[in-house]
Amino acid sequence: MIFGYVPSSALLVALGLLALGGLVFQILVGKRVIRFKGRTHMKVHRWVAYAVTAIAALHGFLALVRVNVWVIGW
Repeated sequence: MIFGYVPSSALLVALGLLALGGLVFQILVGKRVIRFKGRTHMKVHRWVAYAVTAIAALHGFLALVRVNVWVIGW
């Protein structure tokens, strides 16, 4: 529970699918199946990597909160 909110399983599934989609996008950009011109290619690749890392960390943290019934706040 985080300040009175218990993460739902639907939220965890959605975050997991979002992280998976970002990872697939990363692979396709890295293999240049999806192309960007010039320096934009590496900028997109870098920022999507940051986003996927943040989403995966949030997904893992919320899963731990839900499974272990941690109480954060109040």
